[in-house]
Amino acid sequence: MNVSEKQGCLEVILQVLGLKPTSTEREVLPYRIRDDFLSPAELNFYRVLQSAIGDWAAICPKVSLGDLFYAKSREYRTNVAYRNKIVRKHVDFLLCDPQSMRPLLGIELDDASHRRATRQERDRFVEQVFAAAGLPLQRVPVRFSYNTRELAATLKQRAGVNGAQVAPQTGLEACSQIEAASPAVDIAKKPGTATLWPPPSGDAPPLCPKCGQPMVLRVTKKKGPYQNRRFWGCRDFPRCRGIREYEPKDEHSGRMQR
Repeated sequence: MNVSEKQGCLEVILQVLGLKPTSTEREVLPYRIRDDFLSPAELNFYRVLQSAIGDWAAICPKVSLGDLFYAKSREYRTNVAYRNKIVRKHVDFLLCDPQSMRPLLGIELDDASHRRATRQERDRFVEQVFAAAGLPLQRVPVRFSYNTRELAATLKQRAGVNGAQVAPQTGLEACSQIEAASPAVDIAKKPGTATLWPPPSGDAPPLCPKCGQPMVLRVTKKKGPYQNRRFWGCRDFPRCRGIREYEPKDEHSGRMQR
């Protein structure tokens, strides 16, 4: 009797004894909705945030750091190791731009548990992660009541939206927005940008300025002032939105074309 026959006999015996569901039985998954998705203090502060922020930011509670950040390294194992450090951690609240959902500010609501030594060590690490990624983090002590006006002013200042002016877009920034709205064909399988791969002769792909991976050459197809413009985009889009200007070389002189 071979191995597959032994496994088949074992499955039959388990089904007869009622220890293994038959193929006709539907597996009942044991998942339930948690009653404490937001603690009473978090729910109270969420309502305070709604009043203090208004419409200048979108509020996202309990955001996983693994969805918010990624590790920038050329070594796959190193990336995995650093991702494992953050994947099971979350930030209490995340404020995002209401149009693009670009993260603006993380908020940690500190209750008595943050006085524990183990929790303080965790808090220091989270602060280092936010600082390394260049995303501000604001800590707010739990209170029975909050001054919404003072809270709004503090959060606006920390998020960098206090009287902020929108700077004129450069060609590269416009290409980035076009790509974000219409991902490349080879990655997202949607129209909007096309990928030229391999690149034209003599154009070695540069490394992504954000994650260090080799980039792919793309051309915008969306109608507008930058239609048919070539640019380097990260191969890991949309998780990484790193871009670089494309400067083709003159085939005869080897000089960059301007």
